Amino acid sequence: MYFFSLVPIGEVISRYPFLKQYEGFNLYEDWNEDDYFLLATGDVHVSGHFYLDVFEDEVKKWLAQTLIAGKLNADARIEGLLINGNLSCEGCLINKEGDYGPFVYVGGNVSCQSMLLGGAYVIVNGDVNGAEVVMTDYNHGHFACEGAIYAPVFIANDHNTYLKEHVNELFYYHDRAADHPEENEGYEDEATEEYFFSKELARHLDNPLTQTFEELRMDLENGEFVLKGQTGTLKDAAYWRKKTAENYRNLKRVPLEYKTEELCLQVLQKSFYALPFVPEKYITAALCQELVLKDGFAIREIPERLISPELCMAAALKGTMLQFIPAQFLTEELIVTVFSNSRTQPDINDVPAALITEDLLVQYVMLGKGLWLDKACTENNLSKTAVIKKVIDAGISHLDTIFANHCSREAFDYAQLLYHKPAHQAEWDKYMNTYRNKLARIGLLV
Repeated sequence: MYFFSLVPIGEVISRYPFLKQYEGFNLYEDWNEDDYFLLATGDVHVSGHFYLDVFEDEVKKWLAQTLIAGKLNADARIEGLLINGNLSCEGCLINKEGDYGPFVYVGGNVSCQSMLLGGAYVIVNGDVNGAEVVMTDYNHGHFACEGAIYAPVFIANDHNTYLKEHVNELFYYHDRAADHPEENEGYEDEATEEYFFSKELARHLDNPLTQTFEELRMDLENGEFVLKGQTGTLKDAAYWRKKTAENYRNLKRVPLEYKTEELCLQVLQKSFYALPFVPEKYITAALCQELVLKDGFAIREIPERLISPELCMAAALKGTMLQFIPAQFLTEELIVTVFSNSRTQPDINDVPAALITEDLLVQYVMLGKGLWLDKACTENNLSKTAVIKKVIDAGISHLDTIFANHCSREAFDYAQLLYHKPAHQAEWDKYMNTYRNKLARIGLLV
């Protein structure tokens, strides 16, 4: 049975002119005659989840297979949904995308397992009844309920959410209205500086390791049951294999009985960033070596007890940043190796002052643009002129960096003395042609 018709926007406006009173109706004035609304003139019932992200190809396919009367062109632009009745779904009402979404108007009531809203502009003219959670999240969306919201848990987190009445027997939080109980406020963990939601909310969830709105949102996006005592979502070993495959951060929330060495290693194969969520007993020197040899940036997550000079050099050769290497392991050789294999411009600001020497600055300029050379020389009482001359001494190929970033009368004259000779004439002329206008502007060429 199909519920929606694909109706041109012009016809929708003609039949339902009151929609124009809402700010989100054609908010950016970019709708055109070839765009559509999904229109249901009566009640809609969906046996599974109801997906609101109608711009996404996967949702379009789902709509075409289940809810639309007639063929849906893959290129059709669906800008909104209008249900001139009640909407009930046995699963969740899901709007995953936080940055944007369709215009949605429901003339009656909404009932569902849970409701998650992000970037869509949603108006419900009646009540919302959620069996578990009603959550609005992120500041690009809009939700207005003209009736009451009935759900054990209601959360409005950094979202334009307006409601007249709410009945939430377990937990209520609305950061913009600020009318929730004080104990429902979140808090910052002193050790990690990560922001967690209220412990009052945590005690109502079936997984006590779920601690952030982002984590809760990921579960609701999948249409899962989340409250304590739920039996609708089996959260066994297979469940956690799937969850960690979707997002490595879910390893943090895996109960100990399912957090096996095999599972941890599978997640680490996809991302070394999961290492802080791996039990210490599984973290070995050999594992750390493997991670660093795969990606030098992994050094940032290695426990300090397992970091050695050899591991730091391995990370440097694979590409990393100085800020990820403990200061006690830094040497000039290691710094130069990091600079040589860096994916970004070398940054002398990451080098402790005690290790900055004239020779290191020469390497710094030769390996990159030497963008902070002036600052480094001034702060460490070193001669910029001496550094530049050593770079020029190293070969004519380095004149590109000098003329582009550190050109002066003294540097130009020194370079000319060394390389404006028959043996280097072709290369010298090439640089003169490349930098002629710049050299002329600063008075070095007439």
